[in-house]
Amino acid sequence: MSILIGNIMRIALQVLAGVGVGELMDKFVKPKVPEYYTENISPGFKPGKLIWFIAAFVFAFMILKWVGRKLKIKLLR
Repeated sequence: MSILIGNIMRIALQVLAGVGVGELMDKFVKPKVPEYYTENISPGFKPGKLIWFIAAFVFAFMILKWVGRKLKIKLLR
């Protein structure tokens, strides 16, 4: 089960790092090359989206644990 949690944390860190890189590109690259970047690269940080993302992972994790208990799958218990 710890492998599953590790994978979820790794994916979450990659998503958050991607948002951070997009914000940095909007801040530093866009002013230097305005004709190529007509829109922002990053969609922006919105707490509601982050809360929804975390809630979705928690809900999926709970479903996996429930399925693991019902079907007696050792990896998911």
